[in-house]
Amino acid sequence: MIARGGFSGLFPDSSYDAYNFAILTSVPDAVLWCDVQLTKDALGICFPDLTMRNSSSIEAVYPTRQKSYPVNGVPTSGWFTIDFSLKDLKDVNLIRGILSRSEKFDGNSNPIMTVQSVSTQMKPSFFWLNVQHDAFYAQHNLSMSSFLVAASKTVLIDFISSPEVNFFKKIAGRFGRNGPSLVFRFLGQDEFEPTTNRTYGSILSNLTFVKTFASGILVPKSYILPLDDQQYLLPHTSLVQDAHKAGLEVFVSGFANDIDIAHDYSFDPVSEYLSFVDNGNFSVDGVLSDFPITASASLGKQSVVYRIKHFLVKTLLEILKIESLFSYFPQIASPTLAETLQNKVWELIILLCILP
Repeated sequence: MIARGGFSGLFPDSSYDAYNFAILTSVPDAVLWCDVQLTKDALGICFPDLTMRNSSSIEAVYPTRQKSYPVNGVPTSGWFTIDFSLKDLKDVNLIRGILSRSEKFDGNSNPIMTVQSVSTQMKPSFFWLNVQHDAFYAQHNLSMSSFLVAASKTVLIDFISSPEVNFFKKIAGRFGRNGPSLVFRFLGQDEFEPTTNRTYGSILSNLTFVKTFASGILVPKSYILPLDDQQYLLPHTSLVQDAHKAGLEVFVSGFANDIDIAHDYSFDPVSEYLSFVDNGNFSVDGVLSDFPITASASLGKQSVVYRIKHFLVKTLLEILKIESLFSYFPQIASPTLAETLQNKVWELIILLCILP
């Protein structure tokens, strides 16, 4: 079970609170996921995107420092990590990156964490670093591979993933025999891999090629269980079996409790996880989730405990939805009701933390 940015479905992605809550409430061998970005002074931070506006307070702190750069050939505007030193970012806090999620925890002081601080403060059982834009950093004279090699001397890195083929060529052999597992990340089948100019769909047809530089693949759910136009499941593909035959582990991305899923699951995200890990035909090697409690309910040996936790999280999310309505319809929010709901939120969070 891989916790994307920690418990990012509830707390700001890659924040201390998100990572800590994921560790407290998930299976013991949970993997913490960090999207690595490089700062102006070549330091690695855990942050969900190349630009910082959506998931941080960067615009409020530096309102005039927006810039524009080409990213994989597409002109992109925003507050880029490469324009700020780590010192510059000390007053920038992490906030929710998906506006449909609760703003309840945006007011918490959640500073941006470095790769090293996540490792030392969280002490994860397993640590996964995702490198989404190595080519972009190289264009700006910043070396992601050099950072990772240097970081590996003090940080235990278990997995490194990237959607860029050339990145793996750069790091080949640089970590020694006991280095991290290298995982090639597939994006949309019609999207172009930026360093080979081939679509990910075409690369998928040659898994023996992927095996030459990676030991695993990370794919969207639709690569394995596609949907029709009505959001119903189509027959599963043979990808998992084909990849395992080629000697590749298979990890799946795109799991969250608050997004639409196939109607076949009857709105039950646990059923969706089980269709990937225990369906009688194949079993993937890991799932990447914004809600690690729910993934734990599907994968954990103490599944009953985690299913209880999943129910508590489901209740918590419903309360947060009600609270968010108060900002749009203040006439329905009495002070007594608002206080009661707020107390319930913290009661549920405490209960989730103390359950074994």
